[in-house]
Amino acid sequence: MGGDTIPTQTFLNLDQDKKDRIINAAMDEFSNNQFEHAKLSNIVRAAGIPRGSFYQYFEDKYDLFYYIFELVKDKKMEYLSDLLPNPEDKPFLVLFEELFTAGTRFAIENPRFVKVFSHVIDSKGEIYDQMVKTSLEYANTYYVDYIKNDQAKGRLRSDIDPYVFAKIVIDLTLNVSLDEFGISVEELDYDKMKQRITQIISIIKHGVTKGDANV
Repeated sequence: MGGDTIPTQTFLNLDQDKKDRIINAAMDEFSNNQFEHAKLSNIVRAAGIPRGSFYQYFEDKYDLFYYIFELVKDKKMEYLSDLLPNPEDKPFLVLFEELFTAGTRFAIENPRFVKVFSHVIDSKGEIYDQMVKTSLEYANTYYVDYIKNDQAKGRLRSDIDPYVFAKIVIDLTLNVSLDEFGISVEELDYDKMKQRITQIISIIKHGVTKGDANV
């Protein structure tokens, strides 16, 4: 499943208008259906190309999906790339809120991209294992480094396991995002999502019990 070069040089040599038609047709199909239910017949028809031509550009549906998923990741990185290096050495939770805010802007401004990603998360199948797990591991590596840096500078408790903390933060925010993306695109609410993540960060910082509570 999947070829050595994604896409082929033949596809890369196409004029931009034709490439855009194929990409948009694929994006529509994969944003409206999980990978298993997406149909190549719909894509080639919407793109206005013969089915035979498709196989000059991609080996199979998986190759096309992989290409589309990489476009989604690249687009999201445009929103995050300036923040990830943390040039101002911001505390992890401050930086994390900014990353989530940037990710929310990406979601609002690129609803089809987000729907593609959400379908993969929901499927928890082979596509998830091959694509999303790698992205989450990538995020986890960044978060662990931020947490360790904060611990070294006395910003976070030294007894906290950085790997456990990073996983908690990733799982919480992923669930918040998927909960919001489950509604129609037109109803996505930037302020509501930002408010929810602010509440999560407040709970992480301050806990849930009052100072004098006997729990």
